Amino acid sequence: MGNIMEIILAIAPPLLILLTGGLCRKNGWLRVEADASLSVLTVRVLYPCFFFFHLVGNEDTLSVGNFAFVILAGFICIGAGFGCAYSVAKIMGIEAKVIPPFTFCSGIFNYGFFAFPVAASIFGEQIIAKIILFNLGVETAIWTLGVWILASNQFRFSRLVNPPIISIILAVLVREIGGEEIVPSFAWEIISMLGGCAIPIGLLLIGGNFADLIMKFRLSDGKKVEISAILVRLVLVPLLMFCYALFAPMPVEMNWLKDILIVQIAMPAGIFAIVIVKNYKGDTETAMRVILSTMIGCLFSTPIWLFMGLKFLR
Repeated sequence: MGNIMEIILAIAPPLLILLTGGLCRKNGWLRVEADASLSVLTVRVLYPCFFFFHLVGNEDTLSVGNFAFVILAGFICIGAGFGCAYSVAKIMGIEAKVIPPFTFCSGIFNYGFFAFPVAASIFGEQIIAKIILFNLGVETAIWTLGVWILASNQFRFSRLVNPPIISIILAVLVREIGGEEIVPSFAWEIISMLGGCAIPIGLLLIGGNFADLIMKFRLSDGKKVEISAILVRLVLVPLLMFCYALFAPMPVEMNWLKDILIVQIAMPAGIFAIVIVKNYKGDTETAMRVILSTMIGCLFSTPIWLFMGLKFLR
């Protein structure tokens, strides 16, 4: 019973903020025209501050001996998701032209805005710095394997050089040469305040975009895309990651990686994936169907996977 209440209390706040974003969109308080500027502000300013604050200010990150292993784990999770999604698409007979966006969107979980508050609620704020390192591997997989899936001729390593990645590298360097003590107190306060805005604003934006998706949503022929997306993102990939966390040998000092996996396996497809699909001129209708079907499905699957993870992986 304790686990069930813990799960409800963990997922309720971000879900309510998502709902608030949807209601703001419906009432015209969060207009579509504002999305682009708010997204840029979040990705280029707020998110980097959030990363920097938690990596530099979290004492627990000093004990992360082999963060290369954590980054690799994030990369492998996304790579496995892409492989699973592609295989299911072939088996289900999904039309060839929509397989790339289906594979891309089904293979990516919501590794940031939704995962951070849920993880912090269950495991405490100290887990955030470790998820950031894990997500470095996720980002690398998205901008390498993911872009290759969508448009192999447009792949560029320069995509990996972006404000969030730069902030992570800078934070690691600051940690090495002195940590929080070398950052002026007024600068630290500014970084803290800006970073604290990242998740709420990100969730409001996702809620607004989710409301837009619902208004435009049309089922695919035979519902193959929706059924396949739910099968991949909410059943098969979580099951693979669950088995990895349960059976794979893991150093005792890195047991916290299981805590990260507990949260990540429970996440739906990441809504930001539709922006990347659109950027590479992919089929946004397919992306929308994947994201919306998994977002709705996660209302049932997320509590189940969190319960399973807390019961069997800890």
